[in-house]
Amino acid sequence: MLDDEILAVVMQKIEEAEIWIPWYEVEKHYKGVKSRLNKRYKKEKARTLMQNQQACIDIEPLDISLSVCKVEDYSGIDISKPFCFTGSTDEEYSLVCPTDMVPGNTTDRDDGWKAFRIVGVLDFSLIGILAKISRILATNEIGIFAVSTYNTDYILTKEENFDKALEVLRNAGYRLKTKEDRAACGNSTAHLEGAE
Repeated sequence: MLDDEILAVVMQKIEEAEIWIPWYEVEKHYKGVKSRLNKRYKKEKARTLMQNQQACIDIEPLDISLSVCKVEDYSGIDISKPFCFTGSTDEEYSLVCPTDMVPGNTTDRDDGWKAFRIVGVLDFSLIGILAKISRILATNEIGIFAVSTYNTDYILTKEENFDKALEVLRNAGYRLKTKEDRAACGNSTAHLEGAE
């Protein structure tokens, strides 16, 4: 039913009840109620989507030790190798890479990181996935270092907190997957998409 049709029915009911309310007052009230209901609906829909996303998210622990580094430049590392992440700003060159690949031109480094990734390709319309994981881990006093790529997010924790982080997330409803699980499922690269 269109807005004008709804308003016409409402006005008919008002006239049948022999009440006088100006059309513009009825219209103003209707639009206000409709706006509030739409906002509530969108908020509830977003909450339901987030709960569904969490229930369907798999995380994959990676069997690799990583280092977070500050480097003079990237000449000392082959950034095409797996698990090499770079970040350049006007102040620094940062690098996350396997510990055994840390280049000689590193000026600062922090070793002892482990990582897991969110399985699949994340649709850009998804909201709050990393924030939810971060909040769960922060509540359990586990710090993170996050790296986002085009496809997914990688969450790093210090090695001494890694097993605890996985357990906390498992208890929160996240599913742990291994490479073997992914291979058995056809190397799951299905898009995690928001439902309409």
